[in-house]
Amino acid sequence: MSGMILDNTPKEPTPLVRAIAALGVEVVRHDWAPRPALLASLEACFVSLYDCLKRPLEVWRLKGQLARRGVPLVTWNRDAPGYMDKAPWRLALLERWRLLDIYAAHSLADGRRFAATQLLLANAADEEHYNLGGLRLEDLDDPARYRWDAGFFGALDAARYKEYRARAEFFGALAPRLAARGVALDVLDTLAHPLSPAEQRERIQATRINLNFGAGCEYGQPAGHGLPERCFGIPACGGFLLSDRRLHAADAFEPGSEWIDFSGVEDAAAKIARYLADFPAARAVAARAHRRVMREHTYRHRAGQMLGAIERWRAARRSAA
Repeated sequence: MSGMILDNTPKEPTPLVRAIAALGVEVVRHDWAPRPALLASLEACFVSLYDCLKRPLEVWRLKGQLARRGVPLVTWNRDAPGYMDKAPWRLALLERWRLLDIYAAHSLADGRRFAATQLLLANAADEEHYNLGGLRLEDLDDPARYRWDAGFFGALDAARYKEYRARAEFFGALAPRLAARGVALDVLDTLAHPLSPAEQRERIQATRINLNFGAGCEYGQPAGHGLPERCFGIPACGGFLLSDRRLHAADAFEPGSEWIDFSGVEDAAAKIARYLADFPAARAVAARAHRRVMREHTYRHRAGQMLGAIERWRAARRSAA
């Protein structure tokens, strides 16, 4: 795709926008009143879903400028089905108003329709940070290299953040069950002890079973929808992932072959014991998941999906005109 993307999402660019830029598309940041010369060069404009909810008039004015030039207004919602602004009337208004032309999310299971074009766009692995780090998959088959039986690192401070309460309770219940089986569980709260991507990769590659449970964006909503980024980052590093049940897991991985999950704390303890006892089986799953991620689930792949959706939208607009 030639031309430019205008990225009006707050803070730093999302991994998706960074991947689009890496594909050679020029990205312009933070311009809510683009001049005609810029509008003439734009292929699409990205905004945050929360800006649509909190500053709809400003988004509406931008939408008018874009529409006159046939430029789609796009958002990628990584927090579905949870929303920071849960006022029902705002969500209902956004659905009726259809400010957005393309709505992409890592889960569409909440049934909300914020745009005529909706795209299931999962999280992915950031290849720059989550990779084998110079190792071969075969190097990770050596049992002697591992320091921990099972582990998790991520946000866990339930005292300060209620969205992590269920996660903290889960690992609090899992630890004694594993201890009774002689299995040590290593859990690190990255809010208190941040890890660099290199340190994360090192822990993944030194842990026999890497766990996933919950997501902060699911607080107050049905759990287990989209796949958190760790579900792709751990396999990208060659680690074995054992996850809670995820609605969209089968959209990304082959269950039982590339993806192993658990239904609750007792099942998690049993699965951990099973795959610790059969380390070659765990490594076979990890190898298949790694190859699947590198083949289909990096942000380079997601950028291609998004650019394809934008091109199809623009082609349909030209045909209608």
